[in-house]
Amino acid sequence: MVLTYSALILVLNIVLYKFSIGPSFFKVTFSFFPLALSGYLFGPWWSSILALFSNILCFTIFGSGSFHPLFLMTALLSGFISGLFLYRKNVNLVSVIITQLLLMVPLSLFLNSWFIALVYGIDYHFVFLGRLWRNVGLIPIQIIMVYLLIKAFEKRKLLAQNKFR
Repeated sequence: MVLTYSALILVLNIVLYKFSIGPSFFKVTFSFFPLALSGYLFGPWWSSILALFSNILCFTIFGSGSFHPLFLMTALLSGFISGLFLYRKNVNLVSVIITQLLLMVPLSLFLNSWFIALVYGIDYHFVFLGRLWRNVGLIPIQIIMVYLLIKAFEKRKLLAQNKFR
């Protein structure tokens, strides 16, 4: 059952990754949905593994950007944070806000901006400022959408009968 849901989440992530806006270092995608869902369903460790596989598969299938192990570290941390704050908890707006802020500020804004500057040889300040505006715009959108997604799953008890929950 876990592998089936994991495969579905990976496919969903790949499909949502394909529908993106902007160049590779300022890309806006909807892949935060599967990340939140995997953290909610599977916890930090399995969600980390799914985020790692998702990163590898998206690069392999679409070939966007440069493949670098530094980005895998960020993917692992993203999955871990999502699982840490969303798994087996009564998810409320505060937990979603904390999760999204941790994902968007230290990981996406600072760490990924630094990795992009290193890998592509671009000035860090240029990357940081561009991603700052992207993240400021995305944080409230992601908070609202992730909160509504999880609450919809909880309200309809779609996953209550599954053993991994």
